[in-house]
Amino acid sequence: MSDDNSLESRVCQLVADQLRQPLEKVTTEAHLIDDLDADSLDIVDLTIAVEEEFSTDDIQLEIPEEDAAEIRTVQDVVDYLTNAGIT
Repeated sequence: MSDDNSLESRVCQLVADQLRQPLEKVTTEAHLIDDLDADSLDIVDLTIAVEEEFSTDDIQLEIPEEDAAEIRTVQDVVDYLTNAGIT
């Protein structure tokens, strides 16, 4: 994470805050449930936080439940946002 304001850095910080984990533990390879101890409620809260954090005037981010179910790692969050046009 070279750029402190990169999408990857922002996602890692948000995940660390939401899951109450040290930032050092939150890597793109980290599995939300297995590595970061998230439960189903944490995943819902994280999804809402991602939608709020990355929505703009131009892009209103809404992650459908079926898409949220496919997000398993921090990298999956980054990829989802990138595919949604968020940089």
